[in-house]
Amino acid sequence: MSSRSRQAAARTRDKWREKTWYQVLAPEYFDSKEIGTTPASSPELLIGRTVQPTLYDLTGDFDQIHVKIRFRILEVTGQQAMTVFHGHEWSSDYLRGLVRRGTSRIDWIGPILTKDDFLMRISVIVFTTTRSKTSQEHAVRKTIERIIRAHAKKHVFDELVQKVLLGDLASEVHEEVKKIIPVRECEIRKSKVLKGPEEVKARRARLRRGTKKE
Repeated sequence: MSSRSRQAAARTRDKWREKTWYQVLAPEYFDSKEIGTTPASSPELLIGRTVQPTLYDLTGDFDQIHVKIRFRILEVTGQQAMTVFHGHEWSSDYLRGLVRRGTSRIDWIGPILTKDDFLMRISVIVFTTTRSKTSQEHAVRKTIERIIRAHAKKHVFDELVQKVLLGDLASEVHEEVKKIIPVRECEIRKSKVLKGPEEVKARRARLRRGTKKE
């Protein structure tokens, strides 16, 4: 190894020695469970960084290993990094495995606003046991929208996230949708936090000012 290469390797080792390893914790509604560790030369550099465990990592249920979650680091206390939910997504391989011939897939995607002003986008997927008609698909989407928006209106962000990730909300949607057409699977396959309360309130204020000017 040349002297220049040895110097570069030494500098790299020194940089790693300067870094501190931080324990990354899930939100309180997942019992602040450790979801990873990450290095940083200062805690400020961790703010905004994302980690992506699976739901299996939080629940221990292997059947949930296909659910990928994104948590964003919000604050650091000591050597512990606290996170907030930022979204989730089912693996594409798992979804492809749910497709069957002679059946239909019905999707609904829409923005929702929680009781405490978090703006999210929710994606629901329904697999039927038979071919669906256009009228049935329309009725299914209207039913999904009604249920999702009703829950968003009455639940704060943390409560809604639990219902989304743990399947409670999908189960309620399933019960209503199967009254329209036989359903094999009904799941919330994806979610994403679009804006926090501060951004939502600021946008409302801008809209109010614009209305007054008119």
